[in-house]
Formats: sequence, C-alpha cells, structure tokens
Amino acid sequence: MILRNIEQHEDVKVGGHTINNLRYADDTVLIADQRKKLQNIFTTVTIESENKGLQLNAKKTECMVISKQPHMPVSNILCQGERIKQVLTFKQVGFTITPDARCNTEIQKRTALSKDTFTKMKSIFTNRNIRLSTKINTIEAYMVHPSVRI
Repeated sequence: MILRNIEQHEDVKVGGHTINNLRYADDTVLIADQRKKLQNIFTTVTIESENKGLQLNAKKTECMVISKQPHMPVSNILCQGERIKQVLTFKQVGFTITPDARCNTEIQKRTALSKDTFTKMKSIFTNRNIRLSTKINTIEAYMVHPSVRI
C-alpha cells in the first residue's frame, strides 16, 4: 500500500523497463536518476509509512550513488531531518552492487567461491576408486546448482 503512492514519481529505464523501486521480502530499494527525485520518492515513502503507523529507521537506511564520475558525488538524502549514510557498495539479494555499476567485484567473488569449492573437492576428483561418471555427475550438479556447498 505504501509503495503504490510512489507510482506517480518518475521512473528510471533499466533493461527496457521503467522502475523506481525494487522489493524483496522486507527490503526496498528506491531508484532515481537525480538526487532531488530520490528525495521526493523517499519523502513520499516516509509520509505514507507514517500514515500507516510505521516509522523508517534512518540508522538502518543507506544510500548509494552510481556514477561514471571519478569523484563520487555526495547524496545528502534526508530521513526525518537526519542525513542517510552513503555507502560505496550495496548488497541486494546476494549480489554486490558497486558505484561504477560494473560486475567486476561480483565476478571476482564468485570465481573465488568456485575455486574454493573445487579445491575442497580435489580429493574426490583425484581418487582412482571413484568412477569417472560419478565425478562428472558431481561437477554437473555444482554447475546446475551453484548454491550447493560442501
């Protein structure tokens, strides 16, 4: 109900879709292409939350600027008169977002996890008592289901 009231605010085009928020469980990400627009969306969410008897916690709220500029602009977004903490990285649904909007950090993280998992399984892959087909099935299981860990 609260976020329905931000539908009138301008959206940002992402991958052919226009959006101004992302939601997952109890996490919400507000998106705008200008500081003023983001402040307007945030103010609307704050007011609508208060109308429903809820209050945003400024200490748990973060803001991140994604920019191609060499020096990161300061956001200065306010929550109930208090400036929101500006962060350099942001994690959403397990994916790390960086200020340059590139995937390098995420690729490095996932490559390291893959190497670590493969190293843990070295004893299986080098064991001559385990059939090749079993080894192949094991590798395929990890490729199809990357969340499985040893």
